Amino acid sequence: METITNNTIMVFDAGHNEIVNSASDSVATPGFVLSNRDGRVVSSYVELLTKVASLSYHNLRFQLLFRGQKTEYKMGDNANTSDLYPSILRQFVPRKDERNKTLEHEFGLLKNAEQLLIEQIPRRDLIENQILRWAILQHYEVCKTPLLDVSASLQSAFTFAIGVRGEGWLYVLAFPQLTGGVSVSVESKTQVINLSQICPPKALRPHFQQGLLASDYPEIRSQEQSHGQRGMRGNNFSARLLTKFKLQNCHAWSSEGFTPTPDELLFPNAIDPWYNLTQRVRDKLNA
Repeated sequence: METITNNTIMVFDAGHNEIVNSASDSVATPGFVLSNRDGRVVSSYVELLTKVASLSYHNLRFQLLFRGQKTEYKMGDNANTSDLYPSILRQFVPRKDERNKTLEHEFGLLKNAEQLLIEQIPRRDLIENQILRWAILQHYEVCKTPLLDVSASLQSAFTFAIGVRGEGWLYVLAFPQLTGGVSVSVESKTQVINLSQICPPKALRPHFQQGLLASDYPEIRSQEQSHGQRGMRGNNFSARLLTKFKLQNCHAWSSEGFTPTPDELLFPNAIDPWYNLTQRVRDKLNA
């Protein structure tokens, strides 16, 4: 994917409380530079909504998508960058030969899981659509995939961010405007999958989570394709980072009207017809 760069992009960074032009002096530019800096601390729900509103208003050419995490992922003990890799690439193995073996193993598991999924749910759309297979495997936590979970819903992303600790990280990513079930941008070398438009309605979890998935375009289908020519920077969605928020004191946000989405809605396992089917795939994969 390509790193976002434009002198009219507006961001929040750790050194400024108000939104600022990323081309200004002392302001971290979007993408990897900003991901290497401290997050903008937010201690109020109203403050977060206000800042997200500013980002949306001042960056009209982008579709803003959110990712909530309980902690930062950093590739390596000495890494500074907040890494946003798809799960199949989210592991640090210093030696290249060992990393390649690990990736070959993970992509092998993914291929096996796809076949098991088709055997368990022999639907035509699953047979014909690899992205749909990956989306189901990802959202039901069967195995790692080349897709990154994101959301257009601030509520959903924020709920995933804070967990029980009452603090976490919220990443605001800038993508080209979405155009349909699968939005492809040749310019940014990305694609975004709208799960509500490609997942069957009986697969409740993707719909209840209001989930989207982002990936490189073309898709990363093997170890040989991963990371491209840019080492460990390739396939890292920090390249699309517009702002990084560090969320604090979130348990007190209920007084401002925020209520996290209950787990039974994010993970409606008891009423989800596809939950047990996908867990059988996971059990067979790990047998």
